[in-house]
Amino acid sequence: MIDRRGACHGLAVVVMVLVVIPARIAQPQSQPAPIASTGTVTVQASDSYQAGGLHTFFLGENYRDLWGTEIGVPVLDLRTFGGGGIRPTKAGGGRQTRSLRFIAPDSSDFVFRPVYKTVSGFPDHFDGTIVTDIFRDQGSASHPAATVSAAPMLEAIGVLHPTPRLVVMPDDALLGEFRQEFAGLLGTIETYPETAERAREFSGAVEIIDSKELLERLNRGPVDQVDTHLLLTARLVDMLIGDNDRHPGQWKWARLRQDAAWVPISRDRDKVFISYEGFGLKLARMAVPSLVTFDSRISDGKALFNNAIEFDRRLFGGLEKAVWDSVARSVQRSITNSVIDASLGAMPPEYSASFSALAATLHARRDDLPRAAADYYADLSKVADIHATDADDRAIVSRSSDGYVDVVIQSGGRARWFARRFDPNETGEIRIHLHGGNDSATITGDAPSSIKVRIIGGNGTNTLVDRSTGGGRSDTARLHENGNLEGAKYAPDSVAEKASESEALNRSFNRRPWVFAYGELIPPQRDRGTSIGPTFGIKTGHGLGLVPRIGLARYQYGFRKVPYASMIKADLAYSTGVGGVEIRVEGDKRFESSALHALAEARMSQIEVGEFRGFGNDVPNARGDFYDVGQTQWFFNSAAGLSFGPESDVSLGPIVRYTRTDSTDNFISEERPYGFGSFGQVGLRLKLYHDTRDPSASGSIGRGISLEAAENPSVWGTLDMTGSVYPGVWDAESAYEEVSAVGSAYLTMPVFTRPVLAVRAGGKKLFGDFPYFDAAFVGGSSSLRTEHRQRYAGDASIFGTTELRVPISQFPFILPLDVGALGFVDVARVYLDGESPGGWHTGAGAGFWVGVFHSANNVNVTLTNNSDRRVLVNLGFAF
Repeated sequence: MIDRRGACHGLAVVVMVLVVIPARIAQPQSQPAPIASTGTVTVQASDSYQAGGLHTFFLGENYRDLWGTEIGVPVLDLRTFGGGGIRPTKAGGGRQTRSLRFIAPDSSDFVFRPVYKTVSGFPDHFDGTIVTDIFRDQGSASHPAATVSAAPMLEAIGVLHPTPRLVVMPDDALLGEFRQEFAGLLGTIETYPETAERAREFSGAVEIIDSKELLERLNRGPVDQVDTHLLLTARLVDMLIGDNDRHPGQWKWARLRQDAAWVPISRDRDKVFISYEGFGLKLARMAVPSLVTFDSRISDGKALFNNAIEFDRRLFGGLEKAVWDSVARSVQRSITNSVIDASLGAMPPEYSASFSALAATLHARRDDLPRAAADYYADLSKVADIHATDADDRAIVSRSSDGYVDVVIQSGGRARWFARRFDPNETGEIRIHLHGGNDSATITGDAPSSIKVRIIGGNGTNTLVDRSTGGGRSDTARLHENGNLEGAKYAPDSVAEKASESEALNRSFNRRPWVFAYGELIPPQRDRGTSIGPTFGIKTGHGLGLVPRIGLARYQYGFRKVPYASMIKADLAYSTGVGGVEIRVEGDKRFESSALHALAEARMSQIEVGEFRGFGNDVPNARGDFYDVGQTQWFFNSAAGLSFGPESDVSLGPIVRYTRTDSTDNFISEERPYGFGSFGQVGLRLKLYHDTRDPSASGSIGRGISLEAAENPSVWGTLDMTGSVYPGVWDAESAYEEVSAVGSAYLTMPVFTRPVLAVRAGGKKLFGDFPYFDAAFVGGSSSLRTEHRQRYAGDASIFGTTELRVPISQFPFILPLDVGALGFVDVARVYLDGESPGGWHTGAGAGFWVGVFHSANNVNVTLTNNSDRRVLVNLGFAF
């Protein structure tokens, strides 16, 4: 079965793939002609984005016409640029494209960035697929010259910045080893603020550092502070111009004098005016909100700054709403019409046809800026994180009778370096992280109602005192890690760093310790907010037919509640074989720093039992509608659970079940087994499920969208056990019990294509008189796949499977398709009163599978030894 609990991101990729199949996909940019001379040349930014009507309907018109427009651009003179010539030193860049660094004789650094962004850092198995083409095509959402338009606005608001210039890289021998890669490319060149000594244009800065170094200094002690008013000014300009790629790596930091606050240097502005248009992107935006458009109404700040929100949460944590409002008005005043005209005028005049529309949009966005800034402030303020340092810090928290909360932090004998008043109408929770050092915190004051305050001590000797009340309750304050503590872990998440270094740095700014879950420390998880998204799935089975499932899941997140604070999911399934539906609602509530949780499930199903041929291991292979069962089952189970792994859990709780079998004129209505008709019962169920994989391997702890193929350890397994007791009450004439278990093990062989040997064994045993629908059935993909589902029924069953899965090859298509061979042998039997006439039932088959990403998405085709089921076609491996 395919089951995507948090499938929004995958859905976005699928939607984009499906809608683009009929369209002409953009091809890689053609190699530019070598340019050996200096002077000015006429070039196109790219000839790869031209597309027809169907393509643009799905993937957007974007800025395709501008990319194909010829513009006059100067050729970079490597011998004179910078006042004395420059020479290349090294290539670099992120996931989108390569850049080239230069140095001048006076040690000034420069960087050249191509305008056309190639898709790099993509998993190798996507080479040649339409997915790669789609991602490449979305470069058309960027304005080809927008990079140069940001500088006049940044100049107007007083934010330090390099000033990029459009140039063409010459085909010059001075490029040396970089000549083949960069010669002839259209790009921008600008000062690279590596150090103060090597960056002349940044107001005489005495020191320049990057964001990683800034974070280390902020964590170390209060000596280093950031000019957050100026940073907010820059951030609101980001909002105005729609730049959705402002992660911490896009900033440098300058000190204009010793011991002064760090001021931001805004750089690498290639996503200005970004606009992901088209019907396909509109659908994808529901799953990936960061696919923003450049419209008169500014996009939601959480979407626009998705890869910088933790960075913002940390650095803007001390700013109250009045500051945001004031800065928004200041930016409105500073970005005048003439500044907007100058920004657009910095672009090549050949693009002037786009200027009037861009200007009108910028004017409207300027008017909308206070509203957008206020909304983003509100999002950041709902749960406020305040970070002290590794020095000896002291936090003073005071509650006012009106519900407001004042927070002050100072270190040693220094003056206070953090002070903010929190409004209960804006903030529901304040989290003060004291981190390392011997820290103290005091909470005082009484209020009829007030904001919840958490003090998190961190490593060191912590003295945390709460003398406050809110609404007569003392639980509005929570003190964590009081007293002596060692071992709080703040290390970066290596898995997240591998996926995206910039995103890992963004997360590190909201410096939270690793949390204890599943018997070990794991990286900090999402701990605020709500997410809602679709769930979908599909499975097949003989007797079931095709069973699509669709639903909606809502997750709420909270402090140290792993993997979420609560989950509620509702879905609907339909079986084409049975002609029935299943409606299911599930809930799960987690508790802070606890493996305990509460579960509930309610279900109405018409597909639990679809056929019945009687009891015994030798019932004849009768076929036809005569053996069909019409049944509706209502089921409710609540339980207390204990999680000892992301997919490992034990739970115990009561069951209430009511089953109505209303078949007429068929086998079951003639036999009328115990449980036929209406049957109500109550019971108690114990469940255990264990998956031996660690969180990162099983994929159970979400890390965002990933296009990497899932990898499992070389040896792993699962165990699923259930035990139930039903007393003789309601319609149950006497008590009965049941116990079942299924274990699976997987061995990846260290040879060539890494085939997998999978084995499974299981069984079920009932004690006492039981209703027919609880029988120990075998048949179908869960036990004996060459037979009908529920082919045999007894009071005990046993089954086993050996399956070999051999990957053969992978080739590009719409998605990277994995192709492999498989072979299996199933054995199973049932017992009734200790007898099992007919012995073992055996099924065997061999065939092939084709799939993408994950084995659950495979289509398997096998030939079997059963003449009645010669060909099996199913989705996903059987186990």
